[in-house]
Amino acid sequence: MKKFFTFLAMAALAIGTMTAQWVPSDTESTRLDAEGAQGQTQMQTLRTDDGKIILTWLRGERVNDYFSYQLHLQLFDANGNAMFGDEGIVVCDKPTRSWTTAYALALAPNGDILIAYNDIRNDLTGDNSEAFLYRYTQQGEPVWGADGILFNPAKFHENAFAIEDASLKLCVSGDNIYFAATHIEYYMEEANEDNWSPSPWFPNQEMPDSVQLDDSAWMIVKVSDDGSFSEPMRLNSTICTMDAAPEGNIYLVYDNKENYGLDAQLLNNELTNVWEAPVTVEQRAISSGSFVPTPITAVNEDNNLMLTYRVLASFYGYQVVNQLTPEGVTASEAVSCNNSIDGDAGSASMGVKENRAMVAWEWAYSASENHMNVNVIDDDNNFFWNGDLTYGLSLETNDMWGFTPVKVIPVSVGWVVLYGNCTSWNGANFMVVKIDEFGNILSTKQICEDNFKSNGFAVTYDENNAYIFYTQDPQYDDNWNEIPGSGGMFVMCVDINGKPSSIEDVQTSDEIVKTEIFTLDGRPATEMSHGVYIVRKTDANGNVTSTKVMK
Repeated sequence: MKKFFTFLAMAALAIGTMTAQWVPSDTESTRLDAEGAQGQTQMQTLRTDDGKIILTWLRGERVNDYFSYQLHLQLFDANGNAMFGDEGIVVCDKPTRSWTTAYALALAPNGDILIAYNDIRNDLTGDNSEAFLYRYTQQGEPVWGADGILFNPAKFHENAFAIEDASLKLCVSGDNIYFAATHIEYYMEEANEDNWSPSPWFPNQEMPDSVQLDDSAWMIVKVSDDGSFSEPMRLNSTICTMDAAPEGNIYLVYDNKENYGLDAQLLNNELTNVWEAPVTVEQRAISSGSFVPTPITAVNEDNNLMLTYRVLASFYGYQVVNQLTPEGVTASEAVSCNNSIDGDAGSASMGVKENRAMVAWEWAYSASENHMNVNVIDDDNNFFWNGDLTYGLSLETNDMWGFTPVKVIPVSVGWVVLYGNCTSWNGANFMVVKIDEFGNILSTKQICEDNFKSNGFAVTYDENNAYIFYTQDPQYDDNWNEIPGSGGMFVMCVDINGKPSSIEDVQTSDEIVKTEIFTLDGRPATEMSHGVYIVRKTDANGNVTSTKVMK
């Protein structure tokens, strides 16, 4: 499996200048935070109902020989103008640890910008990392003060000597704001046979007087408009997702520590489970325990929670889709996205439209056969496409580096899939594929140059364009001289609605009069057994569509 950072393509090498409007292009990009030059990371984006785009990012800084990160906030109007200057608003310039952790971005019910971030301002040793919540108007004015509101839950252990609040999350549901953090406490306890054992390398080691232990749990609170917190709910799990549910409630999905499956609750604004008991979403293992991947979740138009995640099978795993209703009903067994447990699933992305979800995932059928797969499944766990496409569509294959799904975007005619066809450990060709409701590929185009390298991105979209924000390390020539302007933070505006500009332009709305099947090496086949095939369809106007199909 490819790690997330090994991808990494998605934008253009040509660097344009800031314009007064978003101008769609498959090659041009605009440098942002130009004074920062480089070192930006962990971008997040939101789009408002009136077309504004909110962007946050971290920028590495060295102050008084101490490396830290600063949190920046920018807002673009509907025409693409940056409203808060070049570097945006510096939300937090307090010292942080030398590594980053997840922070959160959301829109308040009234449209204010909510951010949760952590720093070590009160303990420069870095032993204690605290979470702060910030609230800004869309005019850039702080609502809860420039220094934010401290999240300071009561200790689990009175003798805890170090505390960390990390992996921060925000969820807005109706008029309610919810916040969650992984709360970790380190404490000392008198050594005994239950909490200490000698090292296998030193079996004769004597028991010490005390041992250092740690205790962690998710802490979930409701946040009032004045920035105060409710009493927290404690959840003893490794991962957690929060999603909006009807009546201002939230779906809570988390791993259970008995079999590394998934459980769920529906919490009201008093943080009480509306259901009689937690619901089992997945009883099969999604992890061996050393690492538990967080499922991708989104709510559809029926207020059902759609989930996609990787189910463990021996030492590999396969991608599945499940759903959860407001009544606490879930599928008896999540459906495999390609109706198979063969191969190994890698990273995934999901988009939701009406009552169905499209999942894009990397699938390694073998060590030398990697696929970029997509499939559409509804909230009854039924495959939406029919015939040859029932079990999904392979958009592309490669024999070494695999693929990175970037974004699945629902559009009026179907779906747009953004993905990277990885060409090396840190480069990829970035592809934009448009697929209609029936699984026909309408267009395919490559944006940016071949083997483009990027170290992070965030994507938002409207009905016409995808706005791709990305960061890039400096590039060097053959003499190891830095190429000017090659590193930093950039944005592209890419058309996802009009006619494609390269590779394919396929129209498949007319009646299909001829269907042909070929193996991957071009040999005709009369039917499909297990494997991957090329299906070529010809319509009444002579237009030909070729797609890869898994059986």
